[in-house]
Amino acid sequence: MQPDSSDVLAKPRQTGASDWRSRVIRADQVGDVALPPWLADSYATLRGHVMHPEYPCFFGTIAERRGEMFYAFVEGADDRTLPETMRTFTRLAAQPEFRRHNIAVFYTPDPTPRTHEAYHDLFWQTLQDLHERDPDPAADEQPPPSDEDWEFSYGGIQMFVVCACPSFDRRRSRSLGPGMVLLFQPRAVFVDTITNKVIGRQAREQVRERLRKWDAVAPHPDLGFYGDPGNLEWKQYFLSDGNEPAAERCPFLKRLRRRIDDAEPAGERDGERGGERGGERGGGRGGERGGERGGAARRDGG
Repeated sequence: MQPDSSDVLAKPRQTGASDWRSRVIRADQVGDVALPPWLADSYATLRGHVMHPEYPCFFGTIAERRGEMFYAFVEGADDRTLPETMRTFTRLAAQPEFRRHNIAVFYTPDPTPRTHEAYHDLFWQTLQDLHERDPDPAADEQPPPSDEDWEFSYGGIQMFVVCACPSFDRRRSRSLGPGMVLLFQPRAVFVDTITNKVIGRQAREQVRERLRKWDAVAPHPDLGFYGDPGNLEWKQYFLSDGNEPAAERCPFLKRLRRRIDDAEPAGERDGERGGERGGERGGGRGGERGGERGGAARRDGG
């Protein structure tokens, strides 16, 4: 199911690529959004990185230069607007003029940066929460992360996801500011507009060569190419700062069925889902999850 773009949807004003504020999404609003005081500095830091001539992921550089980026923010622990924000983004991304746009979600900078493990847990919990609230019924039918065809999806749009956070030290390409930043990159970003083919291995190798110069550590061994035998997308979303391989089990759980609407009594809903989740994490889910742990140039650089 593709996102329904027939509904009335505010679009960014046709302004210059440098007018980034016109492309900030907050729930169902695009532009004309009250911005927190910390966001301008966080954005400036990200832009400074990706616009550097030697930045490895030139897909990100191109998107920022052309104004093909949307932005969003999460203040503190309050991410209640994020599902609707992502819904607005996917509805825009389903339209031809925005199909190659990414979105960067900025998190409030932590006074004291979290540990790498804490950012890891926050990242995967965020993806899990979005998946549970995905309005697209087809999300019930997605394969598990152990499937080589799996990619994170929201609102009917498949997206490669990159987590950048301050706990990255040697892997500089994944540190883009004073707070966590999530980059959602729709699959269309990595398709050549002329040939309609996925951008190939030569571009990937160019990114990897740039990574070797930019980072103080070799390209991570889990980085792969979408569609290659044995490649698993989830392992590339949140990397270690060294070159330790990802855990054998993906933290992400495919939902069993579409969430019951909010009209259902909370106690009944939570009790039922609690039982389901208990089974997922226990024997009922163990066999499937055992396989769950174990593309392209686009994401090798983060």
